[in-house]
This record gives sequence, structure tokens and C-alpha cells, in this order.
Amino acid sequence: MSKKETSANKYYLSEFSYDDGEYEITFNIIDLDFVNRTITVAITRAGKITQNTFPLFRDYSGKLYFEFGRFFENKIDINDFAKVGD
Repeated sequence: MSKKETSANKYYLSEFSYDDGEYEITFNIIDLDFVNRTITVAITRAGKITQNTFPLFRDYSGKLYFEFGRFFENKIDINDFAKVGD
């Protein structure tokens, strides 16, 4: 991993919106742990905010993602997150 990729500060409080067909879900990165390969996000859905920690995976092209959904069917790529205000 490059130095840039391992800097959690690059992603801190970054945001990503995802439409699950019923609601728009907003993820905000709270913590990235590259050593333990986990990501902690605040999840806003239908006016409710929760927090969850997910394992990080790497796809065949080297991009980091976590799986979300009832059956973990959605791959959320951390490179899709943007700083709030960008």
C-alpha cells in the first residue's frame, strides 16, 4: 500500500450517498484501520443515525471496499467517498 492510501486522514469524515431503492443512505467515515482492515462508518437512513464497523476487502484491481446490506450484497468502494463540501 502506498503512503497516501494508508493515511486515514485522507478519508476522515468523508461522505458517500447510496440509494438502496427505498431510501437514500449516507455513509460518513469515522475511522479506517488499515492494520485490522476495518472501517467504521456513521450510517444515516430514514432519519436515523447508526454506527457500524465493517471488514475491509480488496478487489481484483486493488481497490478497498466494504460490503453493506441485509445480505452484504452491496460493495461500497472507499474511493467513492468525498470530503464534505467538495
